[in-house]
Amino acid sequence: MKRFIFLLIYNLLFPVFLLLSLPGYLIKMKRRGGFGTGLSERFGIYLRPASEEPKGGLYVHAVSVGEVFIALKFIREWIKTHSEPVILSTSTATGHQVVRDAALPGVRALYSPLDVPGLSGRCLSRFQPKAVVLIEAELWPNFAEVCHRRRIPMVMLNARLSPRSEGRYKKVRGITSLLFSRLNALGAQNENDKGRFAGIGVVEDIIRVTGSIKFDVMGDTPAAKREDFQTILNKLAQGRPIVLAASTHAGEEVLIAKATRDAGGFPLIVPRHAERRADVVKDLQAAGFNPILRTSGELPADIPSDLCYIADTTGELRDWTALADVAVIGKSFLAKGGQNPVEAIAARVPVITGPDMTNFADLVALLESKEGIWRCEGNMLAETLSQVLQDADERSIRTEKAYSALHIHSGATRRSVELVESFYGA
Repeated sequence: MKRFIFLLIYNLLFPVFLLLSLPGYLIKMKRRGGFGTGLSERFGIYLRPASEEPKGGLYVHAVSVGEVFIALKFIREWIKTHSEPVILSTSTATGHQVVRDAALPGVRALYSPLDVPGLSGRCLSRFQPKAVVLIEAELWPNFAEVCHRRRIPMVMLNARLSPRSEGRYKKVRGITSLLFSRLNALGAQNENDKGRFAGIGVVEDIIRVTGSIKFDVMGDTPAAKREDFQTILNKLAQGRPIVLAASTHAGEEVLIAKATRDAGGFPLIVPRHAERRADVVKDLQAAGFNPILRTSGELPADIPSDLCYIADTTGELRDWTALADVAVIGKSFLAKGGQNPVEAIAARVPVITGPDMTNFADLVALLESKEGIWRCEGNMLAETLSQVLQDADERSIRTEKAYSALHIHSGATRRSVELVESFYGA
């Protein structure tokens, strides 16, 4: 009865929320190039005949770009031993583009259906998966209910729960326990995450600590664009050390660029949201910089000393990161939560973060305990950068300590595959 009432209320309120948010969503999809890419699939409208769709394989759902990269890493490991088709669904145009660009054999890029009655069943009837994999904590009530009724196993992978999210979920523990009870298994990133999920009502027996797929530094495929990017940076940096401003939020581009200039480095900026490019350029120009956008496709013949480069594209952060001398992590200075530092650590690039990394509290605590990263306030960033760039020995030692700390997650991708295999086709 509790589940019936919950679904009834959800299905009364969610369509209202959807109608109110739909105009903004469509505007965002247009800005990000979603129109003409099959966006109608979100509404249960498919352009190809059902008879031509791949059936009987694995259905993997990720939300946006970060989760899609995790999903692709999992799928690359999965298809080593499985020949059945894979459906990889995502909610955003940028995530969908990353799936298409990856061009993995046998993988169908799909927009996930909106979670309203009828659409989930239509989607699952079309692809008839043997199992469903959810990347991180993306679990929708109607989709979960249809999977349960059709006896399609659902496994959540790479699941993490921050202390802040745990506190919010505990306030509605009755609802979260109902929702998560539809899972067959949950692969948590670490013991702390396991405890947090158990604390919000997930049955402890279904939780396995598999590690983080993203933090699994073993077996990563090499990036494809580094040679071209290196040529660009060699011309622009002119011998200065490259300081990557990774996944920045509003205001952080100027903060990091100024600190980089004061420390004698070259600012390479990768904003978290590429569609902010106009605002980023405006802010940097107001601060006395001469910014160049990657999407402009042109490099100046003469390089001014106040130049900075903005990589305003999607899905290329790993390539840029590997070429940096230092990575400064965005959303940790002027916004809350922090962005993921693992790309830099896996590439053996030294990492500096701001004071707020609460979204990655467990990882940062581990790295700090191993003296593997630097952290500072915004007003100390220039000084910290100077110290890191000038002390090559300390930089090398800390970078190796950080890389070694990640090895507790080595094999996480394979363990995640094995967890899904235990339910696949069962």
